[in-house]
Amino acid sequence: MSNLHEKWCMIKEFAMKTLGNNNDHGFEHVLRVVKYCRYIGIREHADLTILIPAAYLHDIARPIELVNPSIDHAEEGAKIAKDFLESIDYPCIDSIVYAIKNHRYRKKLIPKTLEAKILQDADRIDALGAIGIYRVISHAVNNGSNLKNILKHFEDKILKLYSQLHTKTAKELSFEKHKLVVEYAQFLKDELNFINNMDDII
Repeated sequence: MSNLHEKWCMIKEFAMKTLGNNNDHGFEHVLRVVKYCRYIGIREHADLTILIPAAYLHDIARPIELVNPSIDHAEEGAKIAKDFLESIDYPCIDSIVYAIKNHRYRKKLIPKTLEAKILQDADRIDALGAIGIYRVISHAVNNGSNLKNILKHFEDKILKLYSQLHTKTAKELSFEKHKLVVEYAQFLKDELNFINNMDDII
């Protein structure tokens, strides 16, 4: 176990140096996903040897995608992860790469392995609740978006996440988080409708 822990520390350090502090998908997000993965993984009897490295490395190519949006960070991240894990002689590389390749929401993939399902769940849980609301707004501010687009993002993606979770533990963990997002999105919608229906001054 000590050798495994040493390699997890190496993986963590590599992810931290590569990702930086991007508010939406930086290392703080990764740390939360790692913790969710461990919490869910223990209760769902997953293989943490696979799950923890996959969680640390799942967004490793986000900085590359930011520079070149044509690059899929899940696919590119899987390649980077494979090369790095081989360099430290880590086991279970194929299973880790599979989980990373299949975590992305936009691709609408349903993973076949338990560890890949949990990584998807953990990544989506971090888009819910108070932290999820913060991340949506932070992303909108950084990209010059507006309130209408924020509401659309909630309706098109965030409000659908809870129904797409795979594991019982993830659903239990995120039930209240989902309720908060539903309430916030409804408040935002009601406020925008109210303002839009007010008479213009000029």
